[in-house]
Amino acid sequence: MTLPRDSHTPPYQLVADEIRKQIRSGRIKPGERVPSSRDLEAEYEIANMTARSALRVLRDEGLIYSKPGVGNFVVDTLPASTSPKANTSEQGPDRHMPTPEYVELSERLNAIDARLDSLLSIFQQLAGVTEKPKKS
Repeated sequence: MTLPRDSHTPPYQLVADEIRKQIRSGRIKPGERVPSSRDLEAEYEIANMTARSALRVLRDEGLIYSKPGVGNFVVDTLPASTSPKANTSEQGPDRHMPTPEYVELSERLNAIDARLDSLLSIFQQLAGVTEKPKKS
């Protein structure tokens, strides 16, 4: 599955939106493991940092929790459903929304990660071109 290229929404948010829908619809049930960042990377053809950012959004919303070395899981009791587009006054005083600075830094990290992935791919291609069989 690929993400729409013409969307103005950041890729990590599109992935988080999709997983959120799956959790809210019951397709991924409380206590079940959600896809790993590597799984999301392959499924949506995104950088690993983008996938990790999507999971971070869901953790910040209280929909999932992480067990280091094991994975990410849907919480047993889902928080009240709120629209990601809703303003903070509608969500109550205890609801944490990412600050504009957080969003900007996440987008910058995602862009840097995408560039690093591109450079790594180029270096791997160059390594294959420059390696020549040794003659005896």
